[in-house]
Amino acid sequence: MKVNRSKGYARVDGLLLPSIVIVALITQIPILVTLGLSVVRWIVVRPDLRVSFVGISNYIQLFTTPSFLGIIVNTVVMTLASITVCTLFGLIISLTLNRQFPGVNIARIILIAPFFVMDAVAGIVWKTLMLHPSFGINSVIANLFGVTPVDFLGHYPMFTVVMLVVWQWTPFFVLILLAGLQSIPEEILESARLDGAGWLRTILRIKIPAIANHIEVAVMTGLIFILKVFGLIYVTTAGGPGTASTNLPFIVFRTGFYRWDVGRAAAMAVITVVLTLIFLNLLFTLVRRKSRELEA
Repeated sequence: MKVNRSKGYARVDGLLLPSIVIVALITQIPILVTLGLSVVRWIVVRPDLRVSFVGISNYIQLFTTPSFLGIIVNTVVMTLASITVCTLFGLIISLTLNRQFPGVNIARIILIAPFFVMDAVAGIVWKTLMLHPSFGINSVIANLFGVTPVDFLGHYPMFTVVMLVVWQWTPFFVLILLAGLQSIPEEILESARLDGAGWLRTILRIKIPAIANHIEVAVMTGLIFILKVFGLIYVTTAGGPGTASTNLPFIVFRTGFYRWDVGRAAAMAVITVVLTLIFLNLLFTLVRRKSRELEA
């Protein structure tokens, strides 16, 4: 064990090595295996077609397929719409809950509860109990007003999936942003009130800049999880009609476990990772820029 205190802190190389090895095994090896599989042709249900190296042929076929390009667009639209609405609703709800009123603790619990519901369970409940046009609450409300029930999953699949994602993930944003709002010193807010700042100016000039780091954490973490939404789509729309509500994780599943095309599924998975990294970098840059503008 080697301890180095030359920079004012202890570095224990011997204790770091096991964690580095474990992290490498868990993260890097699967990525390398996926990269390796993405450059081969391997269709499990076609043993007559031997596993062969095809280079970037899988990627070329994917990017020249209109349906796959449409799925990438679906993923981008679904992710950006969900992140935007979750951030907006999360900020509004957290500002509302960041005060004392009768039943505030009960309201916080009720609003945060959807985040702890499993994707598959949430999807089944919304599909059967809430949105079903024949025997769901959707049908009851429509009959009450004498109108035809709307088949949300059939006619508006993308809107419905985004709505369910927002319903499930807004509580996560509320948790993060509410924690940030409660960490703002009361002295700062009192000084703003004494200086004559109204509630809107206080929110825009003090509260939002003060929780900029919390907004960044919520957006980055939410992006990672929302980009790989699978359970909600699987139990509600199954990616349909056609590919209208299919995103990248779902098409990876269908290609890998329905068509058993391992090579192409691995290429799709690599594209998903690259797209996630691009989103993270763009959002990180945007949030940092907006934070500096608000602080100025």
